[in-house]
Amino acid sequence: MDNSYKQKKSINDWLYQKRGKAQYRPAPTVAVSVSKVIKPFSKKFGKGGSSASTLTRYWPEIVGERWAKISKPIKFTGTHNRRTLVIAAPGAAATLITSANQTIIERLNAHFGEEYIHKIRVLQTKLIKADKLPPISRRGLTPKEECKLAKGLETIKNKELKLALEKFGRGVISDD
Repeated sequence: MDNSYKQKKSINDWLYQKRGKAQYRPAPTVAVSVSKVIKPFSKKFGKGGSSASTLTRYWPEIVGERWAKISKPIKFTGTHNRRTLVIAAPGAAATLITSANQTIIERLNAHFGEEYIHKIRVLQTKLIKADKLPPISRRGLTPKEECKLAKGLETIKNKELKLALEKFGRGVISDD
C-alpha cells in the first residue's frame, strides 16, 4: 500500500508539473477599448468616418468643386501618424493636384483633425466620370428650432461669425 501511494504521488507530481498553464493575456490597449465605444456611435451617426468611401461623399465640400471635378479619393494607407491619402486624377489634372498638394492636405486636416493626413499620393488615371452622388438631404428646421437658434446667436456682434455659426447650427440641428 505504501508503494502505490508513492506511485500515485509521483504521478500526481509529474502531472502537476506538465499540466497546461493559464495563458497570460495583457490588458487590451486603449485603442481597442476606445474603438469599442466609438464604433457604435460612428455607425449610428455616421458623419465623420475616415474611410475613402465616406470621404467621397464630402469630397466637394472639403477640397472645393474645382478639385472634386477632376479627382476622386481612393483609399488611405499608412499608419495613424503617417497616413497617406491616395487620389485618382486624369492626366494633367494629376500634375495640378500634386502642385496644390499642401493646400489640399490643409483642407483635409481641417476636416479630419490636425495632422490626420501626412501626404497625398496621386494616381494618374483615365478621365473620371463624375458620379452623381445624391445631395446630403437635410430636413428644415421647425419654428421652435429656428427661434432657439436665433436666440443663441443674439449676443454675437461680428456678422461673418454670426452667419458662419448660423450655417453650422442649421447643419447640426437638421442632421439630428
